Amino acid sequence: MTEVTDAHNARVRAVEPLLRDAPAPDAADPGYIRVEASGGVAEGVLRFTEVAPDSPDAVWGALRRHTADVRVAGTEAGIRASLGGLLDAWLDRVRRVERAGDGDSSMRLVLPTRDIALAAPLLAKGFAPVGIHAVRQLPRASAASAPAVPSELDGAVVRRATADDADELGRMDAELLELDAHFGGVTLRPGAARTFAGEYRERLRRAPDTTWVLEREGRLTGLVHVMPDDGDAEPDSPVLAAGGGQCLVVMYLDPAERGAGTGARLVSLAHDALDAAGTPYTVLSYAVPNPRSGPFWARMGYRPLVTEWQRRPALFD
Repeated sequence: MTEVTDAHNARVRAVEPLLRDAPAPDAADPGYIRVEASGGVAEGVLRFTEVAPDSPDAVWGALRRHTADVRVAGTEAGIRASLGGLLDAWLDRVRRVERAGDGDSSMRLVLPTRDIALAAPLLAKGFAPVGIHAVRQLPRASAASAPAVPSELDGAVVRRATADDADELGRMDAELLELDAHFGGVTLRPGAARTFAGEYRERLRRAPDTTWVLEREGRLTGLVHVMPDDGDAEPDSPVLAAGGGQCLVVMYLDPAERGAGTGARLVSLAHDALDAAGTPYTVLSYAVPNPRSGPFWARMGYRPLVTEWQRRPALFD
């Protein structure tokens, strides 16, 4: 039976046409859940994943992750009531397996940002918006040309990164992770810099044109790293109706470089390269509570697409 999913997709298309239609959940799946209430229906599949502390994926949140892939249909009041009931039933299941107050457990789900009717039941059940996946579409009639690098930027040099830069790229990425960990969506783990360095080394061997670095007096002080959207390593990334885009995975600037517009110019250089290549869209993620991220990325042409809602710990004390 797909009527709930069909109605759900029609609702999402009305508020966010860039997203791909969601498939119908499998009613035979052990994690399937359905709640009807007051003229609304919420259904979906509940999942649980446990990640080893030394896994590369451990930085993307808690080690024990309860997730829900949800569809909703009905009147607005019915959607709020049925989603609230589904969240209650989900919490009951989580209470059987989790310990209250354990910060390495979480409940998370991703929903279209513009579907504001879903916010109230989530807030009522203790969920908070922690992450935004945002999109920048190729500007119409873009006349961007591929920037020549190396080039000068504010007295520093912008150049393509090489595999020899991997250790420094890993260091900067870990510093960004440490900053974002304040806001609950990611977690700083021991050895993160070393893990990131290994990933950069491999990516740059395969695709040497994916990363730009800012170098000042022989030291790297900034980077922008992109990769194809279908290769995005982050969990819960939105699936767009269109393909062929890029994900801006990392943008970092040393604190000493901030405040003078250098970051915006570095990102604009990457945008010019992507636009000149005809990249239809670029996506990225940022922490909702970070007071700098939202305003900065809005100025750079990005708008929210989906929001990650989370309870962490999964069960409060």
